[in-house]
Amino acid sequence: MRRPSARAVARLLSPLIPLVAAAVVWRPLLDNYFLSDDFLSLFDLVTLPLPRFFTQIFGGHLYIVRNVVFAAMYGAFGPEPRPWFWSVLLTHLLNVFLLHRVVLRVTGDRLLACLGATLWGTSPVLEGALGWYSVYGHVLLTTLVLVVLASLAGAVAAGRPPSPRRALVWGGLLAVGATCFGTGLGIAAAFPVVVALAFPPDRRSARAAGVLVFTAVAMLAVYALVRTWSPDLDARGRELLAPGTILGDAPAVLALGASLLVYGASTLLLGPLGLDAGYPDAAILGAAALVMVMVAAGWVAADGAGRRRLLWLGTLVVAACATIAAGRATILTAWHFPIARAAAWPRYHYLPLALITTLLCAALGSLRVRGRTPGLLVAGGAVVWLAARIVLLAVRPHSIDHHDAERAETAAVVRAIHEAVAAAPPGTTVTIQNRPFHGAILLRSFPGWAGVFVIEFPTNVVDGRPVRFVARDDDAPAEQRGGRIAALLQRP
Repeated sequence: MRRPSARAVARLLSPLIPLVAAAVVWRPLLDNYFLSDDFLSLFDLVTLPLPRFFTQIFGGHLYIVRNVVFAAMYGAFGPEPRPWFWSVLLTHLLNVFLLHRVVLRVTGDRLLACLGATLWGTSPVLEGALGWYSVYGHVLLTTLVLVVLASLAGAVAAGRPPSPRRALVWGGLLAVGATCFGTGLGIAAAFPVVVALAFPPDRRSARAAGVLVFTAVAMLAVYALVRTWSPDLDARGRELLAPGTILGDAPAVLALGASLLVYGASTLLLGPLGLDAGYPDAAILGAAALVMVMVAAGWVAADGAGRRRLLWLGTLVVAACATIAAGRATILTAWHFPIARAAAWPRYHYLPLALITTLLCAALGSLRVRGRTPGLLVAGGAVVWLAARIVLLAVRPHSIDHHDAERAETAAVVRAIHEAVAAAPPGTTVTIQNRPFHGAILLRSFPGWAGVFVIEFPTNVVDGRPVRFVARDDDAPAEQRGGRIAALLQRP
């Protein structure tokens, strides 16, 4: 029997190692429960008309596709969280594979592709997006961006500028991504520049560029229109998200964007060690500086094509961080919340860290082909770094917050409702005093136990007994929705 060649083994192990590592790290996600905004999104799903739910502006995000996914998951599985987090885990594994493909097409190096996909796919900071279902839109956006980047990197490697048809596909996918998570708006807006930078001047297509500009402008116009007329934004929210307000707060936007970039670069090195929690301490600044030095060294070593590659990847990194900063800096300023603390919030870093990882691998790829000695240094360093990450996974597994308190509180509410129903005579109306639900206590529009009831029970009748909740003053916004929730709440 013929033994497989070393090249065939490398071809198999290069994507397999990061996929297995990511599966091992994130398998415990299947025990996660819903958290905070999840409850409000589920409540909105079952109490708002679907057209309004699908076009909802939530925290500045236009969530059309993300909310369609929410509705599909609830329709298929109800409020049982395990299938929901199966979708998160499987999507993340797909993203690990896609990032491997992007790095491989950018560098042509299986070792660097394996290293990059492993570092990113197992990074602890990703729990902010993977462990909280409300941020699943960020994961979906990353899938679409990586699909487009893999196609772009392939076109660049082949020296074929995109046709208008391919540009339309790219623009369409990015427009869909922009309705999964707000960062996609900046990626779509920057992508015409990215494609122009990716090809030499004599290989650029004006018609393809026009298509990309058109799709980006159309998506931004849709967002502006929905933001202007959305009933989910009050006057203060519109003011904070207005372009004039963002430009007026430019120092805070720049500070947050830079902080996101620094923290993201540092967590590639320090995250697996648990040393990335003190931003902006010396260790984090030093780790970020080291990553930037490697990128700068790659720029110096690169030829013209390599520098174009680093330039368009760097543009994507800046676009992602700048979009998050533009959408959050004015709100943080209004709340008097420290920029540095906000930059370390894990939920912001899923896509930006994927782009930073790709940029770093591209820089290392430029160094590796510089000559025999730099090539050996990069290859040796990559092997050591990859081995160290795998050893750390074994000796220092990442601890995941399963949101057990929210699960226990939900179970207690459901149990109390069943007990109240069982204690009432058949055919009578069960009246329960509405109480706060601490899993969503910060969300003023979530009506406590009554909100949990409409999520967990399909109708207002349980075991043949109508159920009503005695409303509190805080329940007025829910009552104003009408429909099932208004019929459920009654005034004493």
